[in-house]
Amino acid sequence: MSASFSRRNVLQLSMGAAAISLLAACGAKNDAGAGASQGAKDPVEIKVGYIADYNGAGLMAVADQEGYWAKAGLKPKYLPFTNGPLAIQALGTNNVDVAYIGSGALWLPASGKAEIWAVNSVSNADRIIAQPEFKTLAALKGKKVAIPTGTSGDQLFSLALKKEGLTREDFDITAMEPPAIVAAFAAKQIDGAALWYPLIDSAKKGQPDLVELFSNEDFIDQLTFPSTFVAGPGRGAKDKELATSFISVIKSANDYRHENQDKTVAATAKFLKLKEEDMAAQASVAKLFTSKELDDLSSKGTVYTWLNALQEQFKASKKITEVVDPKTFYNSELFVSAPAV
Repeated sequence: MSASFSRRNVLQLSMGAAAISLLAACGAKNDAGAGASQGAKDPVEIKVGYIADYNGAGLMAVADQEGYWAKAGLKPKYLPFTNGPLAIQALGTNNVDVAYIGSGALWLPASGKAEIWAVNSVSNADRIIAQPEFKTLAALKGKKVAIPTGTSGDQLFSLALKKEGLTREDFDITAMEPPAIVAAFAAKQIDGAALWYPLIDSAKKGQPDLVELFSNEDFIDQLTFPSTFVAGPGRGAKDKELATSFISVIKSANDYRHENQDKTVAATAKFLKLKEEDMAAQASVAKLFTSKELDDLSSKGTVYTWLNALQEQFKASKKITEVVDPKTFYNSELFVSAPAV
């Protein structure tokens, strides 16, 4: 009995020890898994403002399609805007973290309302348009002309006025939002307008014989029209990690776009739920750079030259009172130092 009892005890003890070892191993594995899970960062939400056209949404579409946001540890929440000034207003109320704007709204960063995080492209999308019976800007004197205040279209109008020796007082100017301009132009409620593609494509559906009086290209020797991504003033210094991550996404999407324009057109059309042919037409009015080229343009001060020329124009049109050092609203070092994801 004693010997039998002893063997049973030994067997039970051995089985108990094995069970304890197995539980301990499982516990250690679970602890390790929990630790790894706790150590992995959840993606950071970033609220991104965009304009619903190829130039204003193309990089967002590519970043989604290629998974660049996730690679950078970000999770985008998109908010659409019809123009840059409205997007910058949303920055001021913290409704967005970063937003796309056209060149016409860059007077707001120059005024201290925002800072540039990245250059997107150089636009040739803006036009001064008129009803078919008006063949020159001078012919519109005394007529109703719609201007979207503070936009690149407004900026182009100022350049056209100077070239033609005219002033705003020569016209019956009314401030209008871009979509309203399209409807008013189609209904012949206005005689001329400052507008841009793709909205001009929409205006042509109502008035196919409209006249294009001026474009960005008419002033390329005087002024370059860069579109950019902007954040609230000082945000890059306060939240450098977020800024760097965002710029990394933009650089990766930008290089993809540069090498794969047809695929980017398709991705943007899908993102915006629009036709690919419309996106292709819009893509034709943008000058693109590789991220390396943008690094070089930033490092060599070329982007600062663009911004100074824009400020001179903004000052002439009384949107700003003085020209400031562009380094106060574009930190080229922040852009250049950010790697692609």
